[in-house]
Amino acid sequence: MICPKCKRKYEDDMPKCLWCDAPNPNYGAEDTPENETEPEIKPEIKAETPKPETEPAKGHLHHNSKEPGLKIFWLALLLGFTGLHCTNSGRTLRGALYLVFGGLFYKMVYLIFQHNGIAIPAAVCAVAFACSAVIVFLFLKDLWKISLGKYRNRKTGKKYESKSWMPALALIFTISHVVMLNYNGYTTYEIVWNNGERVTAKMKLAVEDYMLAQKNYFEQSGKIGDVKEIRYMSGFVKWNGQFLYRMDGKGLEVTYMSNYHCPYNTIWQILPVIHNGTLDWEINLPENSRCNEFAHQLVSLKESLSNVPKESEPAASTPELDKGVDGVGVVPDTTQQEKNK
Repeated sequence: MICPKCKRKYEDDMPKCLWCDAPNPNYGAEDTPENETEPEIKPEIKAETPKPETEPAKGHLHHNSKEPGLKIFWLALLLGFTGLHCTNSGRTLRGALYLVFGGLFYKMVYLIFQHNGIAIPAAVCAVAFACSAVIVFLFLKDLWKISLGKYRNRKTGKKYESKSWMPALALIFTISHVVMLNYNGYTTYEIVWNNGERVTAKMKLAVEDYMLAQKNYFEQSGKIGDVKEIRYMSGFVKWNGQFLYRMDGKGLEVTYMSNYHCPYNTIWQILPVIHNGTLDWEINLPENSRCNEFAHQLVSLKESLSNVPKESEPAASTPELDKGVDGVGVVPDTTQQEKNK
């Protein structure tokens, strides 16, 4: 390095001249390059939330959401066969199927037939029972899912919360429905496949019980008794299977309360009458031949009563007794009159 002041040479890395103490103009120039610029200040960029690779489908936006299950539990418990619990949870089609095949459609057909006095065919009865049994099984299954917290709508993804007491109530309800289903199945079997043999046989036994009670009262009092006097039943009306028994005056009226094989509200009458001091019976049968085929036991009972020989009345030619001494009757002697002829 040559000093610009004294023109003498000294080392380049020295801060000043050794001879005249003039500052070295090139000292430290290497540390700071000429083309060096101030660092560029970039604006701060806020970190964005990473987006998922694939967005969930619209139908599963609430997949993990939970809804209170108390409402649909009571709907399933009390009105499960109507499908209201399905409709309330968004399963409209399933609820409509429950409503139709759970008994509403069949009930409408039954009422139409009943109003027009038409007996329901056995095939309709069998199909109705099968549909009702399937719907009962399905809504009981829904009830258990709700009580265990496993009931959900796959389309919306909604799940329903359960309570600790729900399974116990669902168990009691299930047992009662199984018992009712067995009873309805037995009744359907008796009416459809067994032609109501046991049902009508019970009706005949009820009629015979009435006739026996009336006969016992007649032997004691010599007259026909009413419902309280003969003690046939506790009230004026009683049920026995598919029949309604009512004391009409002092007679018995049997009404058919179903609609299979025989029209609804068909009536049989059993009337007690006193004939020549003895108790006799009149059985009025319906005009419908199918009803008489159905309740053939009462037809046989009427025929057996009509074949009982009546006590013979006094002959018109029997001579009257003549009053004898002290009013004692004496048969007149007619032999002398025949000789004179």
